[in-house]
Order: sequence, then C-alpha cells, then structure tokens
Amino acid sequence: MVARWHRLAEATPRLLVTGCLVPLRTELFGGPASARTTFVPIREQFRIPDLLRTREPPRDDGDLRADPPSLHLAEEVVLAQGCTSGCAYCFSRLARGRLRSVPPVQLAEELRAAVARGARELRLTGLDTAAWGADLPGDARLPELLARLVPDLGPARLRVGMMSPQSLAPFVERYARALDLPGVFHFVHLPVQSGSDAILRAMHRDYPVEEFRRQVGVLRARLPDVHLATDVIVGFPGETEDDARATEELLEEVGPETVNVTRFSARPGTPAARLPPLGPRVARRRSRRLATLRRRIARERLERWIGERRRARVMEYGPGGSSMARLDNYLPVVLPSRPPLGADLDVRIDGARSTYLLGAAIELLSRERL
Repeated sequence: MVARWHRLAEATPRLLVTGCLVPLRTELFGGPASARTTFVPIREQFRIPDLLRTREPPRDDGDLRADPPSLHLAEEVVLAQGCTSGCAYCFSRLARGRLRSVPPVQLAEELRAAVARGARELRLTGLDTAAWGADLPGDARLPELLARLVPDLGPARLRVGMMSPQSLAPFVERYARALDLPGVFHFVHLPVQSGSDAILRAMHRDYPVEEFRRQVGVLRARLPDVHLATDVIVGFPGETEDDARATEELLEEVGPETVNVTRFSARPGTPAARLPPLGPRVARRRSRRLATLRRRIARERLERWIGERRRARVMEYGPGGSSMARLDNYLPVVLPSRPPLGADLDVRIDGARSTYLLGAAIELLSRERL
C-alpha cells in the first residue's frame, strides 16, 4: 500500500488514502507526498464522498452512515465499526476501535435506499456482525435485527458477513431461525481459526473448539443446506504439529463448503507480534497441506448438489457468454447462458469444482430486475 501511494503521488496532484495502516503506522506516510494526501481513518470513511466533493477535513459527529454508492446489483451495508473481541493477531481491531453499532432505524433507511437504487443483494458487513447491538440500549441483537430488516427487502436478499463464535454463542439458536426468514441467504461465515484449544487461547479467541462444533450443529439442524464458510490461521506462534493436525481433523469432521487459509504474519502493535515466530518452512508446509485439504473437502461438499434443481438469482456476467447465479445458500453457480441480471431461475446442477457449481437454466422464474 505504501509503495503504491508513493507511485501514485508522483503522477497525481491530490490523493485520498484510507485503511488500517493510516492511524496505526503514520510514520510510513512521510515525505513530500503527504502534503498532497488526505488521510482518512477507517472510522471516518463515511465522509469520503463529501471529501471528494469539497476536500474539507474529516469531522466526527457520530453519524456512521455513508453516502450511497453507485448502482450495483450487490451493495454492502456496514452494521458496525469495531468489535468487542481482543484477538492477539488482529490489526483491524486496533484501527477500528471499540464497537459502534449502527442503529436499526439508520440501517433500515440504508437498505430501502439500496433497494430503490436497484440492489438485489445486500451484504451486511462488519468485523464481527454477531456483536451488533451489544453497545446499544435494549436487548435486541442480530436475530432481532434481521427480523426487523426483512420487511424492507422487497425483491432483494440479505447476506450476513463474518461473525465470531464467541459473539454468536448466546443466541445461535435464535440466529438459526432468523437465517430461515424469507429473503435471507442460508450462509454463515464463522471463522474458527484453529482446531486446537491451546492455540485458540494463545490467540485470545474466547471459545473452545467444542463451542464451534456446537454452533455448526445447531445451524445445520435448522438449515441442512446452510453454506458454512470458515477461516483458519496457519503457523501461529507456538503451533505444534499436533495443533496443526487438530485443525485438519476438525475441517475433515465439520466439512465447510468454504475455507479461507491464511499463513500467520505478525502485525505491528499486536500481542502476537511479540511472540517467538514459527519457522517459515514449517508454516509453508502446513499451509500447503491445508490448501490441498480444503480444496478436496470443498469439492466433496459441492458434489452433493449434482443432479439437484434449485432456485438461483443471476448476479453477474462472465466471459464467453456465461453468467454467475447464487443459490438460496449463496453457493455460486456458473451458467453457460446469460439470463437477465437479477432474474430468479430454476437451475439444474450438472457439475462441481472446489469453489463453484456448474449448472444450466431450466426456467425463468422472474425478471423483476431491470
């Protein structure tokens, strides 16, 4: 990011830079280019549209809403800034600070505006979406928020983003019911990070592996077709071969449709950065092993869909006259044809890869979009 900033600064009279590095590594942004750059902390990104128009310095009046983005079939709606966790490796938490949930009235306004602009997929995002509401008055949490937002969806659908098991734990049963509401994708992004309780404790992840298993069981009991995505960090300081094998065994047991594998990299200012690092060769070996495992597990999970006929929504066009549609559980289906964007289809699943399904459009169910 810093190198790109320097390159752009040589050819651009005025720049705007934002991201986690901005408030945490200010020493990286020195020199003549800084005079031509407006730096915007993450917590003030909602003011970027105004800054681009007026170039006024950012202010903080507590309003978390952003100006509407350009028209897209899919739009993001930020539920909250910050989080309530204290993960030892997390750089974003330091940049974004404590939890600041967007009030439900404002979220409903943003959803209605996005639908009016033509959005047909609304992605609720945050560092930890399950933490939403913990800082607001009253007892409403994420399940109650979804129930409140669904009536404003119209033809759009909601996809809820990443959440931490420790935040989901108190209401996972209610959340499973909320995911079954009309218009909500049966999709859960629940990062486990490690299959070893010892490593989870070192990471300051406030749950044991068994709690992750319990939550997956609750979700699948209510929604057998739920699309489970999880994240794993490989090579965290202190990880033994037994710890690494425990993670592999957990993935074999649980069988997520999507696994994001990240090799540990120390972030300045985090507690994990002070721990003795694992040897890079060991981390690379374990990372390659996990990458091979996740591809096999994902393909096996997706192959179960071959021969099924399901509803899917066309979300984007691809090369060679193809398109990509999303099933009700957010699995992507690549089609050899280009039905209208935003249309709902009856599709037949004919094949599977490790990251997507292959299918054919059988019937156009609606072409409400456009």
